[in-house]
Amino acid sequence: MIKQLIHFALYQPMFLVMMLILFIAGGITAFRTLPIEAFPDVSDIQVVVISLYPGHASEEVEKQVTLPLEIALSGVPHSVRLFSHTQFGLSYIVLTFDDKADDYFARQRVEERLTDVDLPLGVKPQLAPLSTAIGEIYRFRLKGDQFNPRDLRTLQDWVVERNLRQVPGVADIVTFGGLVKQYEVNPDLAKLKYYNLTLQQVFTALGRGNANAGGNYVERASSNF
Repeated sequence: MIKQLIHFALYQPMFLVMMLILFIAGGITAFRTLPIEAFPDVSDIQVVVISLYPGHASEEVEKQVTLPLEIALSGVPHSVRLFSHTQFGLSYIVLTFDDKADDYFARQRVEERLTDVDLPLGVKPQLAPLSTAIGEIYRFRLKGDQFNPRDLRTLQDWVVERNLRQVPGVADIVTFGGLVKQYEVNPDLAKLKYYNLTLQQVFTALGRGNANAGGNYVERASSNF
């Protein structure tokens, strides 16, 4: 066998040169296309379903949100494990898939199942961003001597976060700390009674004040109104 290989190599030099060129070209192509990471991602394919049910105890969230979601998500193709965690106002479900499924296939199948779940009013299950346990790559702190915590949080939510989301490869940004700007209305019950107003009327007025309406014109008898 060895003699035949030597004989072939001696009398077919062009063939060996071509094979060497193909071998080098394949090595260069593999080097340029294969992903090389400092920390290879070997985690399983997972889809996380997060549902918020504010103001309700863990038992209520478990019965009204987590259990219906578990029933709907059981038997998803290529799913191998389902884990759920329920706490005050929060339902957290993790589905793990085998190697035959990819991230987008798994997320699509889960979203299809979520459309048929009967949940309480106001509960909207959402999928966590497409990331893994080792997907966190950077932490930063926003500081400013002339800014208070509320101004820094506003700057983070409306400027910094929006620009970072446009960076290729960024799946999500999680913000901690600071004070979220909000407006509160504290009704004076004595004055409401004096003016013969109810809380429902106050709620209705606030809703109308925050409503948005589009504008346009109406044509009538060659005139615009």
